[in-house]
Amino acid sequence: MRDTNAALRIANGLLVLERGQDELLLANNIEPRPLYVKRGRRYIRDFLKTAGELGAYNRIIAAFPHEKGLLDVMLDYGIIVSAENALKNLQVEDSLQSQPSGHKKTISLYLLLSQSCNMRCVYCLDGTRTYQTDQNLRMSKEVAFKSTELCLEELDDRGRLEVIFFGGEPLLNWPLAKDVITHCGKCLREQHQGKQVQYHFTSNLSFLPNDLIEWAKKYPISFLGDIDGPPAVHDRCRPLRNGGGTYEATARNIQKMRAAGLRIDLRATITSWNQDHLLETTEHHKALGGNSSAFVPVVPVNSDEDILPESLLPSPDKVIGGMAEVFRSKLWKPGELFPFNQYASRLRPGLVTGVDCGAANGTVPTVDANGDVYPCIYLVGIKRFRMGNMMDGSYPRRDFMEQLYDQLRVDHLEDCKQCSWRYICRGSCPLGRLTVDHNPMASPQVKTYCRRIRCNYTQSILELLLWQMADETAAGCCEDPARVGKCV
Repeated sequence: MRDTNAALRIANGLLVLERGQDELLLANNIEPRPLYVKRGRRYIRDFLKTAGELGAYNRIIAAFPHEKGLLDVMLDYGIIVSAENALKNLQVEDSLQSQPSGHKKTISLYLLLSQSCNMRCVYCLDGTRTYQTDQNLRMSKEVAFKSTELCLEELDDRGRLEVIFFGGEPLLNWPLAKDVITHCGKCLREQHQGKQVQYHFTSNLSFLPNDLIEWAKKYPISFLGDIDGPPAVHDRCRPLRNGGGTYEATARNIQKMRAAGLRIDLRATITSWNQDHLLETTEHHKALGGNSSAFVPVVPVNSDEDILPESLLPSPDKVIGGMAEVFRSKLWKPGELFPFNQYASRLRPGLVTGVDCGAANGTVPTVDANGDVYPCIYLVGIKRFRMGNMMDGSYPRRDFMEQLYDQLRVDHLEDCKQCSWRYICRGSCPLGRLTVDHNPMASPQVKTYCRRIRCNYTQSILELLLWQMADETAAGCCEDPARVGKCV
């Protein structure tokens, strides 16, 4: 039953999108169930404006006696809210889950098995000083085993640990990966029954150890490889250290692994060199047999906090337009195209959080060859982000993690506080804020690029997803009940 005397107001931070001549989409940014208006945009806007001014259920019905059904729908979808819920909406930061300090449901542990590489990608995140790429560093069994043991202890009783073999190029230390897999199996049997471990390689796949496919089928191991575009574009972006091309060998190995039934997700780093080939790159990913396709705009800084050449940075407008073309091509199902699949999972009620990245949650620890731990692969070797060491008992530094989490909450970021998208966007990747925004080597153009990628690009993805939900709702074909909106 409705309280006809209830004080009402328009939801704080209401998302309002327009399309075409008369379409309108409304969504509460905390409970994002889209309300799609197929016709009558101006009328709905006027209704909302007047309803907000009247501020009470009975007064609104008195002014619009034939629109009780419309008002009830707007209340059901959080477009108009009671004063009590509005207060909750305004104070949502107080209800956000604080930085977890106990057991976690999932942890993605990045192990830098090798901090050197056989390739020299033009946008490599590995700084010479921080990753010590010229030292040929290899992780030891002791560091790898201790890291997995501590992370298993951090999980709750039914938790899942994803061990991500990373580098440099992790296949340069393939024997250690096999030792880690064997060790984790022993730990699960003896000490951590009920917990799960999954294994994943982020590799350039330019070469394959002889027994890799055998091991990958047995456990199983998934892979993320990189194809940045057609052969000429890929070879320019991702050459060997001696300058030779890598597309032919990488493509051949991907097809060999897919023929063996292994899972391989493919990624492209978007630079100025491939920004005009995004759809073509998607087609290459599909043709090679990839299980999914990921597109990541280049990060303009490496772990040494050196700024990449501005000539490498893509145009944010071209990134937005190109990714819209990829999305609309429907070459991939919604869950197979990153970052759309990441953001689609947030467009459902009950998932309010104030931080985008697992780095601030302590769920993606990155361990270097010496056992030092950092919150993100891009922050390796930067002393102010060191979370402790796996071998000396100093990990995890919970005080540091709590400070980082608090620093990156959207309600504490000046450029996010008033943004209607903040609880869905969650501030986007924080790397630019941490290593570019106050970097004296970063030009205004580089800082603008970071801001537009984390704001304009992210918003464009969310808008495409919301309109897709509206179209599915209008057609009656939305496959996910938790995301279903309403058409009026």
